[in-house]
Amino acid sequence: MTEIFAASLTPFTSGGADVDHGWIPAHLRWLESHGLSGVVPCGTTGEGPSIGFAERMAVIDTVLAHRGGLKVIPGTGCAALPDTIALTRYALQHGADSALVLPPFFIKGISDAGLLAYYRAVCDALPTGGTIMLYHIPQVSSVPISAEVIAGLLASHPDRIMGLKDSAGDPDHTAMLIIRFPQLRIYTGSAAGFARALADGAAGGIFAVANAFPQTMCAIAAGETGAQERAAVISTMLKSYSPIAALKALLPHLAGLPASAVRPPLLDMTANEITTLAASIKALP
Repeated sequence: MTEIFAASLTPFTSGGADVDHGWIPAHLRWLESHGLSGVVPCGTTGEGPSIGFAERMAVIDTVLAHRGGLKVIPGTGCAALPDTIALTRYALQHGADSALVLPPFFIKGISDAGLLAYYRAVCDALPTGGTIMLYHIPQVSSVPISAEVIAGLLASHPDRIMGLKDSAGDPDHTAMLIIRFPQLRIYTGSAAGFARALADGAAGGIFAVANAFPQTMCAIAAGETGAQERAAVISTMLKSYSPIAALKALLPHLAGLPASAVRPPLLDMTANEITTLAASIKALP
């Protein structure tokens, strides 16, 4: 069964001061009512690296408390290994289905041996039955997860690695992972390449766009004519702005949710930008 997740947004009060926990339940219900399989809070789209450790735990708590029928796979990767272990354990012990673990993103030029040691330490510390999903997004983390690292983890911890999210934007790389690692669930992070990934055998996708356009992403999985083209156009539109700020600005128009802010260093869209973007979205076929 194809799984579609929203890489869910973290709502902030004005200026990014605090997490707006009251905003989260209505968004979850809206996503569930439009057919999504689950959410991935505190990832890239959720501004995870901009959220403090205690704040991340609180967001995970809120999402889990209001999950309904949604699967929950929080982003728990941190720059420091002890923080990654503690946050991953917290998420899994409190009921998360798995955890999405970004590579340690501050130290660059990490060897495969070093990255393998990092992930093996995380796996060794998992609670009984706990699993992780690897997060390959080298254009952001500057730390790629090579096929050799994946193979090494599957050799040492085959029951701890449930899958991988490939957000590198290279469909051929995603296809290679699907073929080489059939025991893993491979998810694409590319809304524009979702149909291709499904044709290649992907388990599903985890998308920023799904926060505001869940119907479009579900329509792609259903094979509806024109859905993939629409998703590609929407993705291009969002990239003309800060995509995270743009998604937050659109949700009051598309889902009737209250306005929410981003946290610095991101900046909210201006009123004129929101008006222009909302009109462009409305004009889409």
